[in-house]
Amino acid sequence: MSKSSGVDLSKLSFEELQALGQEIETELASRREAEKERVRKQMQELAESIGMTVEEILGKEGAKGRAGKGEAKYRHPENPEWVWSGRGKRPTWLNEALSAGKSLEDFAV
Repeated sequence: MSKSSGVDLSKLSFEELQALGQEIETELASRREAEKERVRKQMQELAESIGMTVEEILGKEGAKGRAGKGEAKYRHPENPEWVWSGRGKRPTWLNEALSAGKSLEDFAV
């Protein structure tokens, strides 16, 4: 398998790969949030430089996100950052839990 990262994934057990996958998902979510915050601050600075707010530039709908992800309806019990609104593709962690016999109600917020 892939050795470009210095890790031979073919030598890891299924459980180790799952744990690694969850660690990767957590790190990606953390970095995504940090990047969003960086861009948000940059947008605010640009808007302020012309005497406006981000809301004024984007308009009321644009500032809130017209087709937002919606409220979290399901949450991972061990990692509260992993949520699903019930819309779109079901996340891997939830599919795995459902396959293991859990029900959606077990994860309801």
